[in-house]
Amino acid sequence: MTLASAALLALVLGLLAYDVATIRGKRGRYLLVEAAAFLVGGFFIAFPERATAIAHLVGIGRGVDFFLYPIVIWLVRESLLSRRRRLEDAERLTQAVRALAVAEARAVEAREPRDR
Repeated sequence: MTLASAALLALVLGLLAYDVATIRGKRGRYLLVEAAAFLVGGFFIAFPERATAIAHLVGIGRGVDFFLYPIVIWLVRESLLSRRRRLEDAERLTQAVRALAVAEARAVEAREPRDR
C-alpha cells in the first residue's frame, strides 16, 4: 500500500467517523448508505488494480475513470437539484414574509382609531 492510499483511507475513515459523531436521529439511513459507499471506495483505494480490471471489462481505460464518470454526472445532478430546492425555498419564504407583513398591517390598522 502506498502512502497516498494510506492517506486517502485515513481521510475516508475520518470523514465517516465525523459524520457518525455528528449526525443523529432520522439520518441513520444516510449514514448506512455513506458507510457502504465509503467501504466500496476504501476497497478500490486499497486495491486499485481491481478498479482497473472492472474498467477494462466495460471498455474504459483507467479504473479511476470508471468511477469518476458517474460521480461527476451525479454531482452535477445534485448541484442542479440543490439549486432548484434553494430557489423554491426562497420563493416560499418570500410568500410567507409577504403574508406576515399583510397580516401585521391589518392588525395595526384594526388597532388604530380611524379619523373620519
